[in-house]
Amino acid sequence: MLPVRVIVLAVALAATIAASLFDVSTLDAVEPQRAGVAAAASAVPAPPKPIAAEVAQPLRAPFESQAADLFPVRSWQPPPPPPSKAEAPKAPPLPFRYLGKVLDEGEIMVFLEQSARTHLVRKGDLLADYKVEEITTSVMTFIYVPLNEKQSLTIGSAN
Repeated sequence: MLPVRVIVLAVALAATIAASLFDVSTLDAVEPQRAGVAAAASAVPAPPKPIAAEVAQPLRAPFESQAADLFPVRSWQPPPPPPSKAEAPKAPPLPFRYLGKVLDEGEIMVFLEQSARTHLVRKGDLLADYKVEEITTSVMTFIYVPLNEKQSLTIGSAN
């Protein structure tokens, strides 16, 4: 004789297999008939209500924002610095070196060196991209023509 436990497990297994093969959606909903209601009226099945969708919607709403990115990327590296604002272009440093000056008939002329070349310049002269705007006894003022920016070069004290 088989033990009771084996019989109970066999019955449970058979019930599980039968339930998995049985299609519940083909069953008609059985509603109790009231007296005086025609049998034809109860023959039309009512459309099924989506209960799961109605119940799940309020429960799902608070978590939808969190569900957007379940595994966000995290890094231990510090965030990169914010991009710096684009600086306005500046004139390059003056490529000239002061060598000396000469006073000729009340006009100051200056000797400048640029890349092993010597230039004798006076007010209004143009050297490469630099225009000589003013020459005083101690300072020489240039204008960098592409950017119209003033630069000055100290040429010593008055002598």
